[in-house]
Amino acid sequence: MEAHRAASFLAQVAAVDLLWPSHRHLPVENAERAVGRVVSLLGSEAGWWTNHDAECGAVNGLTPVFDSLLAGTDGEYFALALQIAED
Repeated sequence: MEAHRAASFLAQVAAVDLLWPSHRHLPVENAERAVGRVVSLLGSEAGWWTNHDAECGAVNGLTPVFDSLLAGTDGEYFALALQIAED
């Protein structure tokens, strides 16, 4: 996943609740600012991975509940966003 797509998805995970999309964990502006900092610190060569398939919208579940994961690393430092929602 490219850094700009990772940043957009990371901001979504930080701001929006998976089960109740109208509920916000953070204001969008705050989430975008924090994400910009994380992506900048890891740099343009960082590798990013998510359990979401952007092309079809599918999720490869990590747990038996509804979840979202995005991980990035520059080989030395790591960033991880995880949102787990139970029924």
